Amino acid sequence: MLIDHSDEYRNCPLIPNPSPPQSRGRRESEKINTNINTSHAQTFSKKMIAETNNTTETREGPGPALVVGVALMLCACWMLVWRGSLDGVFHFDDYGNIVDKEQIRELWPLDDYFRNNRPVGLYSFAINYHFSQLDPKAYLVTNLVIHVVNGLLLFAGCWLAGRLWLRAKHHGHDSESTSQYRLLLTAAIIATLWTLHPLTTQAVTYIVQRYESLASLGYLAAWVGLSAYLSTFRITGCLLILIGSWIGLLSKEVFATAPLAILLFDRIITSQRWLDIIRHRWLPYSLMLTPYAWFIPSVTRFFDPVRTSSRSMGIGIDKLNSWEYLRTQPEVIWHYLSLVIWPKDLCIDYDWKIQTNPLVYLPLGATIVAILLLGGYCYWRGSSVRPSEGSKCSKCGIAGWLTLTFFLILSPTSSVMPIADLAFEHRMYLPSAVVLAGIVLGASVLAARLLASSERPLILKYAFGCILLSCVILLAWRTHLRNLDYRDELTLWHGATQLAPNNARAWHTVGLAYYKRGNKDAALQPLINAVGLSNESIPLFDASLAECLQYLKHHDKAITLYQRALSKKKHYPEVYNDLGAVFFAQGRLDDAQQSFETAIEQKHSEAKYNLALVHLQQQRLDQAVPLLEETLIEQPELHVAARRLAWVLATAEDKQIRDVARAEQLLQQHYDVAASENAYVLDTWAAIQAAQNNFDAAIDSVQQALRLARSKSDESLVEDLTERLASFERREPWIEGSKP
Repeated sequence: MLIDHSDEYRNCPLIPNPSPPQSRGRRESEKINTNINTSHAQTFSKKMIAETNNTTETREGPGPALVVGVALMLCACWMLVWRGSLDGVFHFDDYGNIVDKEQIRELWPLDDYFRNNRPVGLYSFAINYHFSQLDPKAYLVTNLVIHVVNGLLLFAGCWLAGRLWLRAKHHGHDSESTSQYRLLLTAAIIATLWTLHPLTTQAVTYIVQRYESLASLGYLAAWVGLSAYLSTFRITGCLLILIGSWIGLLSKEVFATAPLAILLFDRIITSQRWLDIIRHRWLPYSLMLTPYAWFIPSVTRFFDPVRTSSRSMGIGIDKLNSWEYLRTQPEVIWHYLSLVIWPKDLCIDYDWKIQTNPLVYLPLGATIVAILLLGGYCYWRGSSVRPSEGSKCSKCGIAGWLTLTFFLILSPTSSVMPIADLAFEHRMYLPSAVVLAGIVLGASVLAARLLASSERPLILKYAFGCILLSCVILLAWRTHLRNLDYRDELTLWHGATQLAPNNARAWHTVGLAYYKRGNKDAALQPLINAVGLSNESIPLFDASLAECLQYLKHHDKAITLYQRALSKKKHYPEVYNDLGAVFFAQGRLDDAQQSFETAIEQKHSEAKYNLALVHLQQQRLDQAVPLLEETLIEQPELHVAARRLAWVLATAEDKQIRDVARAEQLLQQHYDVAASENAYVLDTWAAIQAAQNNFDAAIDSVQQALRLARSKSDESLVEDLTERLASFERREPWIEGSKP
């Protein structure tokens, strides 16, 4: 029951103006405060003033000079670790995209490059070729510069984004210097762990994967540009966005999701409504979307099943469909994530198989979907509350944004668009930065809580520092070891066969590496493994094994494999030429002629020379000479063709063909006869001298050739040279057009 005493108080003369309970409490407090010692009050006042001054001073934080200095020191450390990458060589796809790519031989016209779906990356190879031809070091230096720039952009982006978050948390004011120095350290740690991570080597030391690092440069530049724009550096931000967007989207399709990821970042940092974001920042987003005017018409070809049926990427590729690709990717993504945490030995080519077991792809796919939903929920929860109103929610939003961004970056290569190679480590180049950023931010939150509750925080700080230093050193050492693998093709691909022993392509490349080095016996078994592990007959593998068998004199087996390769691939000039060489070795000249003629029809460069040899063997010099002439026009550096032609011109019985002066000119043009250690060159020179009745010089040249032939135990050549020596001693020139 409430009793109203208002009338009682109003009529009481002793309490004319009664005070409410709070006023009475304040008065009692004031009475108590009057008993405080005056000197103590002054001391307390001075302390408060001092703390206020200190707070004002600490809000200044690290200046631009310190930030730039930290960035330069980071660059020096990164390049020191990556110095071993500059000794790499060309590998695998480098040959098709760089070494054998005629398009990069000229810088103009630009129209030729814009017909490619990745013109900026391709043009960067053309610039390298223009200044350094095919020196791998120049290409690797360019790749390393791009990687270091990406590290700096990641550092700048983390620094700017952190400052934006802190300002929002403190109502637009600068935060304490302690927080800003901690932010600077966090940005440096994230950038360093990513730049030195072994998982990035495939996009740096594998030269052709520059497309990935350039697309990532554009992605990071656009993100940093928006952060700079939000930090009042509007002109700088717009320039970064414009340049980065064009570089990124015209380098690789990975950039396609950048505007959405950056828009999500804008929302979580500013907590503005979507319409407000577009209204206030329409200019940077418009600049970000400008390259799509070129990209959208270009990328539509991947959705044409007819055009992509025989390619390695697109909706219609023969090897797999969208559903097969999609159900395999959860397994691949979990493997990628494990490599971020524990970067094992390098595998340049996984040859990942399509996952057919629903007991594998269904639960793994469910976990991926669950993580996506959780990331979406965290993002929604964090974006709905300003950082100043709830720090937990803002941290939750950042975690959600990192999760969504990880999958957005991977989506062009790890979702529904089929790509012949289901897994490649270079696809994790930029996504690994997102994962590492999440790990570092999570660890920093955990460390802050432990330090706040610890009785000895200094010991904990030293422990955390030791852990961080150990991680950096171990990652740097593993990166250094991986870069050493790229120096040697055999080491690189042997590693792939150990990690993926059923990878037929890896075994094939190992076999080719042995074959190029002249070790045909060692090449045989890897090439047999490649053919045996293939699910179907692959013309390239059959042809490589056939060539090795041909060299080892297993002609019948070689012919069988060559013919099987041609049954699968009709336009294969190299195989027609090699098959003709096997027929020629067996004395089947008609079959050899037919194979060489087919190779010539398919524009093989050496087939004309080989067909000329067939005609020489059949004593059809009138047909052989024109073929040799055409070969020298097309291939002026093919010296053996010049020597063959010189022999025919010097020894032909037909006077219409014989031209000794031309023969002498040809041989001197292509060889230094006086210093030659080639028995065949000396033999040809002797025939030319004898044809000019200079028999003493001819005898001397043949004797030199005999010594060389005997030193190499070439009995057949020794027999021929002995016969010619006898002819020259009788003062008779040698008349025979088909040898040597």
